[in-house]
Amino acid sequence: MRVLLGAGAPVAAFVIGLVIVAGGTGGAADQQATVLALVSQSQCATLGGPVPTLDAAQAANAAIVVSATAAASGENAHAEQVALMVALTESGLHNDGPAAGNDGSLGLFQQRAAAGWGTAAQEMNPADATAMFVQRLMNLPGWETMTPWLAAQAVQRSAFSGGSNYSTNWAPAGSILASITGNFTAGGCGGGPAGGMVGPATSFGLPVGYTIPASATAPERLVVTYALSKLGSRYVWGAAGPAAFDCSGLTMMAWRQAGVNLGHYTVSQMSEGLAVSPAAVAPGDLVLTPGSDPPGPGLPGHVGVYLGDGLVESAVDPQIGVVVQTWAGFVSDGLDAVVDPGAG
Repeated sequence: MRVLLGAGAPVAAFVIGLVIVAGGTGGAADQQATVLALVSQSQCATLGGPVPTLDAAQAANAAIVVSATAAASGENAHAEQVALMVALTESGLHNDGPAAGNDGSLGLFQQRAAAGWGTAAQEMNPADATAMFVQRLMNLPGWETMTPWLAAQAVQRSAFSGGSNYSTNWAPAGSILASITGNFTAGGCGGGPAGGMVGPATSFGLPVGYTIPASATAPERLVVTYALSKLGSRYVWGAAGPAAFDCSGLTMMAWRQAGVNLGHYTVSQMSEGLAVSPAAVAPGDLVLTPGSDPPGPGLPGHVGVYLGDGLVESAVDPQIGVVVQTWAGFVSDGLDAVVDPGAG
């Protein structure tokens, strides 16, 4: 019998709190707390090059808008362009502080505490400000089918009732988005160790003669089969297929084949299932490790899929991509948890 450690062990209090919020009453405060928690994954993304028409400070702010929107919206590219359009219009992508005559409007989105936009500190934090905007956008019924600047106007309620101030920046926002998404690098976020590949380079570390263990259940076979089909794919931060992945994007899509929906965030995946004793690890289980830039003490920064036979597959980093490593190599920097999503 497998040793299941339970839904809370060894999950940190922060993760448990996130799950409670996500499954809570759905009130505005709960939703905002969830969104603000999710954007923590966006802080690892960095730009690999300049963004045309923007100076360095504007480009850095634009990158935060894109990555925070991706985290808060489930990687909705339309939402990313809308958020960029609004920030470009409201502040020119400058994180503006208090100014005379602006009624207390702050930050990239010129939000005001008096209008219910959160605290001044949140408004001046580009990731938090983005998350607050995205929360309101996604709560707007039918926003994706609305004219983008009318959706923006419905959220922002600017002095331009038809959203004409935003419409002029729709196309520039699209160009900026294309430049940013083409230049993202992961930095150290989510990166795993490089060693432990025993199979040939042509099979991306998978040993010759490997077969899915006979002990694997039908759902586990679906997970492992999908993961194996993605060997050699590129690592791209925030990607979830079909040709590129980050670590949590690969595990999320692998388990989706078995009808299990996971969040696209390593920390949340740590609590999306039952913790398992490492001695009882089975094919398809998630193996969570500190990674090269973990989000906090006891929280994982990298995740892979266990294949059986002492092998783990993951999207390692932009240099290595999706490969298979030995258990020993994969956990060489530590082990945070083993989780069975199918038992949750």
